[in-house]
Amino acid sequence: MSYADTGLYSVKLSIIIESNGKSDSSIQKIYISDNPKVGFLIDSTQVYYSTYSRVFTDTSIIDNPINSYTWDFGNNSKLISTDSVSIMYKYTEKGSYEVWLKVTDSKGCVDSSSNTVNIHDRYYIPNVFTPNGDSMNDQFVVTSNGSTLFSIEIYSRWGNVVFKRSGHQQIVWDGRMPEGTMVTPGTYFYVISSESGDVTYEPEKGYITVLY
Repeated sequence: MSYADTGLYSVKLSIIIESNGKSDSSIQKIYISDNPKVGFLIDSTQVYYSTYSRVFTDTSIIDNPINSYTWDFGNNSKLISTDSVSIMYKYTEKGSYEVWLKVTDSKGCVDSSSNTVNIHDRYYIPNVFTPNGDSMNDQFVVTSNGSTLFSIEIYSRWGNVVFKRSGHQQIVWDGRMPEGTMVTPGTYFYVISSESGDVTYEPEKGYITVLY
C-alpha cells in the first residue's frame, strides 16, 4: 500500500470467520512521513585566504530523526556523522570537485544531492598603503597561497594602467608608475587574474587607497 500524501491515517483490519459468521476488527493509526529532501550550501567567506577550505551547510528538509549524514567531498574523502548543521573541509590542492551529501533517516529512507565546488588559489590583498619612504607600509603586497602564476593590473580613476605585473606567490608594487614617478594620492582599481587557464576562475576586483 502506498500513500499519495503525508499525514495521519487510520488502518482497519477486519476478520470474518466463515464457519460461524463472527467477525472482529482492529484499527491502528499510522503516520506517513515525507522522504528526506537533501540540500546544502557552499560558503567560502568564513575561511581565511591561506587555506583551500570550504564550509558546507546542510539545508535538508527532514521529517524523521536522522541516522546518518554521509559527505563525499569528491576527492576520495568521506565523512559520516549524526549531526550535520555545518562542516568545514580543507582541500589539499586546487581543482573542481563534485560534493555529495546523502542522508538516511530513522525509517531507512535515503536521499542525496550534489554540488560542484571550485578550489582556486586565494589572495591576501591590502586595501591601503603609504609609499612615503618611512619604511612602514610602504608597499602594496599581494600574496597568494598557491603556486599558480597570476597577474595584477592597477588602474587610475581615468582607466589608465599605472602598474602591471605577473608572479607566482607574491607581487609587490611600490606606488610608482611605469615611467618611475610616484602616483598621486587617491583610490585605484585593481584586477587580479589567474594565468592557469581555468575558465571557472573569476578575477578578483577591488580598490586600493594610496596615502602619503
